[in-house]
Amino acid sequence: MDELPAPFELTVDDLRDAWPRVQENGGCAGVDGVTIDRFAQNLEKRLSRLFDAVQDGTYRALPLLRIVVEKSPGSDQTRRLLVPSVGDRILQTAAARALSHSFEDEFLESSFAYRPGRSVDRAIARICQWRDRGYCYVVDADIESFFDRVDCNALLAMLEQQQPSARLMGLLRQWVQARYWDGYRVRPLQAGVAQGSPLSPLLANFFLDSFDGELEKGGDHLVRYADDLVILCQSEESAQAALKTTAALLASQKLKLNAAKTRIANFESGFHFLGAYFFKKDVFIPWKRDHRKGKLLFMAPPMPRAMLLRYEGQEPKTTVALAFERGGLTLGLGPDHATPRPGRSSVAFLYLTEQGAVLRKSGDRLLVENEDRVELDLPYHKLESVLVFGNVQITTQAMAELLDKGIAVSLFSRQGRFRGSLDPPRGKNVLLRLAQFEAYKDRTRSLQFARSAVEAKIANGLAVLSRYADRQAQPGGYAALRDTIAKSLEASAAAQSLEALLGIEGAAAHAQFSALMLFNRSPFAWAGRVRHPATDPLNALLSLAYTLLTHELIGLLAGVGLDPYLGYLHQPDYGRPSLALDLLESFRHPVADRLVLAMVNRGDFEAGDFQPGGDREGVFLTPKAMRRFFAEYERRLLEHGEAPKPTRSFRDLLKREVEKFSAALREKQKWAPFRLAGC
Repeated sequence: MDELPAPFELTVDDLRDAWPRVQENGGCAGVDGVTIDRFAQNLEKRLSRLFDAVQDGTYRALPLLRIVVEKSPGSDQTRRLLVPSVGDRILQTAAARALSHSFEDEFLESSFAYRPGRSVDRAIARICQWRDRGYCYVVDADIESFFDRVDCNALLAMLEQQQPSARLMGLLRQWVQARYWDGYRVRPLQAGVAQGSPLSPLLANFFLDSFDGELEKGGDHLVRYADDLVILCQSEESAQAALKTTAALLASQKLKLNAAKTRIANFESGFHFLGAYFFKKDVFIPWKRDHRKGKLLFMAPPMPRAMLLRYEGQEPKTTVALAFERGGLTLGLGPDHATPRPGRSSVAFLYLTEQGAVLRKSGDRLLVENEDRVELDLPYHKLESVLVFGNVQITTQAMAELLDKGIAVSLFSRQGRFRGSLDPPRGKNVLLRLAQFEAYKDRTRSLQFARSAVEAKIANGLAVLSRYADRQAQPGGYAALRDTIAKSLEASAAAQSLEALLGIEGAAAHAQFSALMLFNRSPFAWAGRVRHPATDPLNALLSLAYTLLTHELIGLLAGVGLDPYLGYLHQPDYGRPSLALDLLESFRHPVADRLVLAMVNRGDFEAGDFQPGGDREGVFLTPKAMRRFFAEYERRLLEHGEAPKPTRSFRDLLKREVEKFSAALREKQKWAPFRLAGC
């Protein structure tokens, strides 16, 4: 091939010329979900952006979309298609046109597939031509899984020998060493050229060109259409020799013949090739009867947008900064925290509770509107998380922007029941997850982690009770309950089984709540811990606080690569974030319990702030009361945690807890959960 000039002389006009071919061929969207019709809506801008990326060296091919179809209607055999995005198809089509001018001069006459002016009809005519010249025997052969087995490294080496420009070679390397999206993860293409790519037919012919030349040297005549071929010979002996040569040549290229579809035949007995039946001097061409294609068996969904950005090297940037509170909306930092204080977390959390509100994107800002009134206007880079409660709408553009920028969106029912999250893809640290799974299988280490969680929880509970007792007279029964909890702490350190540990933890928790509620001065009575659903105001507040803390821990754990659902104290169960609950234990009493008791003792809530859940059992905060709770929750999370450093906020300590646990797994050490000062 003639060397292409460097730099690769690709112009926007080349892309414009390639566009009609891509449009005519049709096909589905690629991994980015952009269809041909959608691409056409902003064609010039998209083509210019694609051209600029190639010119400045920032272009990166997107993964291919995996599709599986039947090879033929009703067949048990399948064919894997790997489809580029529409933009990549345009660029590959333009590159294929440039390459074909050089390749065509070198391709032999024996190759008929995917070449200008050549077709199945031409291939059939050539076979008849050699038959009429006395070549009556044929090697009717098929290369087994050719498109899936092409040696990518060998193909690249062959391309480099042609000395293309550095820019073109860089593009070819991306397309040959491709990756594909199977609906779950991005995988490398270990071998083969992608069926579904406009460049693959050209590369397939190029890869087999030397094979064509070697076969032609023996005096026999080859007619090849992609991976189907016949070799026309004058005798059966010559055909036998040609078959052996063919097998050897293919083996040198790490390919082989499909034994089930390869045989020596002749025109007298007849044979099929390219849908035609050759018999003596006749050719029967029945393919026009049936053009049915095999069924679509599988198509991977588009990749999540945030994953696409990460794959392209555009990591979402989470610039954590202070935000402000306006219009009844609750942000992570209220208006009295206009500037960050030393040691305070600068994370901003946005809670959307106004029913009927709409979150929209406007430029580089987010707008919260309600009844045509803008309630909030802030730059989205000032946020780390958005929590949506009930009937609050998020436009597609706003949702995409939040995910693109690494801002998690969490969905709750109006009453605060966690439904799920829209999180940017995280958790690339598979080695850390393996360490987590290995520790779970190791019953000794698993019990150690569970024991550490229980000990820290009980110790922190005792510390919280001591602070209440130090500030006011000890109520009757307090000392006995405290002694029970202290004995539970001693017993937990000696527990030799998970079952025994869970029993100790349950008894300690019951005594803890009984002792804590001795300091309850609110009008709300305590009837014991009731979870699902909470039947009274105190339990409703506790459950909401635990839910928010668990939600934060789930995100932090997933962010470092851990599986939030595989725990040690809390055993795996469907839908239970067991590991997040394990790490939550040491924070329950210092953060959630103290927050709830402080608020009810101050009189922040009254009976009217709680209402039945409609078709759901239990009681729940009204939207207005919930906003007050969120504001206090955020203030509590931004308070210093008192240990191990006074300047650390509780939110920082949550992050630190995840880091400590990860280190314990990696280094196979003991885990020392968070404890309040003096514990």
